[in-house]
Amino acid sequence: MLLGIALHASLSFAQGPWLVQDSVKSGWFGLLITAVHGFRMPLFFLLSGFFTAMLWRRRGLKALIHHRFRRVFLPLLLGMVTIGPAMHWIAGLALADGGNGGQLGEASGATNVWKASAEGDWDSVARFIDERVPIDTQDPKFGITPLSYAVLYGHKTVVQQLMDRGANVNAPNRDGGTALHTAAFLGRADIARTLLAAGADPNLQNERGETAVDGTRADWPTTQFVLRLTKVSIDEEALRRGREEIAQLLGAEGTHAGNPSKAGKLRRMWMFLTQVPVFHHLWFLWFLCWMVGGFAVWAWLADRVGWVAKPRRWVTSPLRYLWLIPLTLIPALFMGRVLPNFGPDTSTALLPPLHLLAYYGIFYGFGAMYFDSQDEGSRMGNRWWLTLPFSVLIIYPAGLHATFEGVERWRFMAVGLQVIYVWAMSAGMIGLFRRFVSQERKWVRYLSDASYWMYIAHLPLVLAAQLWVRDWSMPATLKFLIVCGSVSLVLLVSYEYAVRYTWVGALLNGRKVRGAA
Repeated sequence: MLLGIALHASLSFAQGPWLVQDSVKSGWFGLLITAVHGFRMPLFFLLSGFFTAMLWRRRGLKALIHHRFRRVFLPLLLGMVTIGPAMHWIAGLALADGGNGGQLGEASGATNVWKASAEGDWDSVARFIDERVPIDTQDPKFGITPLSYAVLYGHKTVVQQLMDRGANVNAPNRDGGTALHTAAFLGRADIARTLLAAGADPNLQNERGETAVDGTRADWPTTQFVLRLTKVSIDEEALRRGREEIAQLLGAEGTHAGNPSKAGKLRRMWMFLTQVPVFHHLWFLWFLCWMVGGFAVWAWLADRVGWVAKPRRWVTSPLRYLWLIPLTLIPALFMGRVLPNFGPDTSTALLPPLHLLAYYGIFYGFGAMYFDSQDEGSRMGNRWWLTLPFSVLIIYPAGLHATFEGVERWRFMAVGLQVIYVWAMSAGMIGLFRRFVSQERKWVRYLSDASYWMYIAHLPLVLAAQLWVRDWSMPATLKFLIVCGSVSLVLLVSYEYAVRYTWVGALLNGRKVRGAA
């Protein structure tokens, strides 16, 4: 939980998309983010599975369901109606204040073919083409082609000139979408006509299975978020008219406001269930609800067949890697296809992708099996002093290089290294904490209790603190420490005086009595 606060605090100081972009950047924050993201949430689900099994064995299935309802599902609901709106509010301030740092094309640094296309600078684009820069190449940062950049920022002349100079009108972006997808989403009817006249295929699908016409059905809040993030200015009414015109060009029926067809309603419903970010950073609680439900079914069956907790060498010994790594590799291969990333994907929608549920479910299930395997000798992670340096100094840099610098044929290797990294780091961290935090300490117990509240409530405060220090003239590391320190202090004070001994604290961690040992 506490690493999650540090991770989100780092995002404004690293090169990458985030609501607040600090005026000072430092490359080491990108390393910090990927190193932590590579193992943090899988390890969280492993521990969740472990304690779920412990609760089931000690108190029974009924008590388990009641406990998780109070400690997981109810905090999720409360967070959605309190922390969620607060985050939306501060995010709106950040975007309105220019917190995203400019156009997407600028993320690539110095002038290049993508930035020139985003700015409508045809002279520079032509110069890059004359220098034989591949014209359909995706931006390595965001995976967007020069043609889609020109469409995104409404440079119709550059769109036409790019196609005249040989740009492939159906060249895909990293998410599988084309320039026509972009034009349809933004309601750029004139550009859509130009693309269609040049042979754009309206039936091509992106990675989510959406054709260009599906972009005309995106809801206004989602559209507004994308517009703010990319700093594209379009009037809502103009956007609606443009989308209706494009829908007619593409032969879609029932896409106009007020009279959607049955198929259109179903499609919109499916997109809402699978695409709209409902949970934001609280998505892990929603995933836990799914996993507790699955575990409850398994536990009910285990009670009836007499599944006995006993030592199992294939779980507690290094032999576990022989089946865990190949098993984890299967869902992991479905991740990072749209945007290469070191570490797992996330989903904040109501219906999580099956491969993500499977991926995190493997760690959750292993945690439950590990508790049942009675590792009294603490074999898992007992060589942490070797596992952690091996993971951080060898596996991590190799996986990072294969993920971001390797060609497509290296993808299997890149994902394999990520899977090895997450399992090695998980075992190593368990061993490290067994070595140094195995005995009861009051300050550790206090931080453990507080961390749940701190993570749930931290994101609006992190965004506010990042806005606060954004334009300060001081090293990025010092500003990062100020963000983390100030946010953690506020959260700890609020936990002590407004949460720990109240009904909120009882909901999160059980009832506490002030002054009790």
